[in-house]
Amino acid sequence: MFFVVDKPRFQRMISIVREDDTRQEGETPFLRIAAVGNELTVSSSTGSATFPATVYEEGVLFIRTTTFRRVLRMTPVKEKFLAFQVTTEGLRFCDVLFRFDGSDMILFLKPSQAPMTWPPPLPEIEKSPEKKKKEPTLFPTDEET
Repeated sequence: MFFVVDKPRFQRMISIVREDDTRQEGETPFLRIAAVGNELTVSSSTGSATFPATVYEEGVLFIRTTTFRRVLRMTPVKEKFLAFQVTTEGLRFCDVLFRFDGSDMILFLKPSQAPMTWPPPLPEIEKSPEKKKKEPTLFPTDEET
C-alpha cells in the first residue's frame, strides 16, 4: 500500500470520523484507511470520509486511532503532502517506520478481501448463547454457591 495525501485535509477527515474520544473504558477503536483507485477512504464504525489522493499501490490498513494521530503529529509542520507506504516491515512515512510487531496495525493488500471493521464480527456459530436468568429461590442450589 502506497499513497500520497494532502496532510491538512487528511487530518480534518480523521477528526470527523474518529471515535477514540467517545470510547468505552479500555477500548481503543481502529481506523480503516482504504486506498483504492484515486481515492482514500477513512472510516470508523460511526462514519466515513472519502477524498482524492494519489494511490500507487492499493490496500486497506487498520490502525488504532490514537496511534495514527500521534504519527501525524510527528510529521514536519510545513509539509503539505505526505507519503505513506506500508510494506512487510510496517508503516513508513517521512523518516519514521512503525513496525507491525510493535503496534496495532493490520494490512490487507487486496481491498476486496478486507472487512469493514476490525476486529471483524464473530460468526453466529461462534457466539455464545446468553445465559437465562433464574428465578430467585428461597434456598440456594449447588449451582448458585
